Amino acid sequence: MDFLDEEYLAQWAAGRDGALAGVSGTVVLKAVGGPDGNAAVTLIFEAGVVTSAKAGATRGADLTLEAPWRLAAEVVCGGGDPARHYMAGDLKVSGDMALWLQLLPAWRAAGSLAAPN
Repeated sequence: MDFLDEEYLAQWAAGRDGALAGVSGTVVLKAVGGPDGNAAVTLIFEAGVVTSAKAGATRGADLTLEAPWRLAAEVVCGGGDPARHYMAGDLKVSGDMALWLQLLPAWRAAGSLAAPN
């Protein structure tokens, strides 16, 4: 299983642990410069649970996160602090900043975006 491949996304959507308490919305994660080029995934959160993780970017997402491939893998899987990378300009954030401000502390407390083991 590799970061953002079909198996990864299937396990991510099946996680359903609610670690991101109260977060609801559609988030697009864009990873730039990966082994097979650029990739995007659309995550749908409902009450802190990832209910859907699908390849591709959805139009009208509430929030879009963009980072180089390695950094995206690092912060999604809990190896880096998303706030630090955002402040350094390495992690680009656009869209609903209220959702970002809700997602960020929950993400930091959970240690990851509930990525599969």
